[in-house]
Amino acid sequence: MRTDKHTGTGRLVLAGRLAAAGLIAATLGLTAALPAQAAAPAGVVLADKATTLDAAKKLTTARIDGRLAVLRANGVAIRNAARLADGHQSALQAILDKDIAGLTELKTKVAGETTLEAIRADARSMVEDYRVYILVQKQVHLTVAADVETAAVARLRGAYDKLAKAIEAAKAGGTDTSAAEAKLADLKSQLDAAESAVGGVADALLAVQPGPDADAIKAKTQAAREKVHAARTALKAAIADAKAIKDLVGKKKK
Repeated sequence: MRTDKHTGTGRLVLAGRLAAAGLIAATLGLTAALPAQAAAPAGVVLADKATTLDAAKKLTTARIDGRLAVLRANGVAIRNAARLADGHQSALQAILDKDIAGLTELKTKVAGETTLEAIRADARSMVEDYRVYILVQKQVHLTVAADVETAAVARLRGAYDKLAKAIEAAKAGGTDTSAAEAKLADLKSQLDAAESAVGGVADALLAVQPGPDADAIKAKTQAAREKVHAARTALKAAIADAKAIKDLVGKKKK
């Protein structure tokens, strides 16, 4: 009896363990069948993708529109630039027309894209194939500035000739013109420096092409900017010399 009782108890314990094991196994099986986080319905996933795609399209389109606005504003600037050489105006207008047409076409392409990868490629093209901000805008502004300075050099050379004659006349009349002559010499030197600095800047800048190497483009536009600045500095000094000569010769006449 004792053995039977023990055996019966053992069977009960074993049965309990088996039942518990079965319950645990069933629970584990159910748990395994359930994902850690319920997957979103397919419709929701598609809606999210559509929302992201739409947002990417809107952002890229806005960036293209910003560039188109800059190009059109620069078109107005070159048409109103009185000192811009005809050849440079034609070259700049051709660049603007080409870029406006290209970006307008790209804008239409973006509207029809169906993947984010395609929109990213369009955004890259928008930047690298046009370089509106770091190249085209600089080409317009610096070319206009260079042509203004070139015209200023020509006008001041005419003033130089007149001032030289005025000094000669004053000297012939017995006036000490040494100070005026020194200013005249500096005037010529400053004009030569300005002409040397700005010469060829516009043509070299207009030859720069857009592309993926932003640093190389920036280096070229910066070099042009520095030359334009150097010419401006020399012209300011030349104008100061011309005014000083006029004052010196005028005072002597009085």
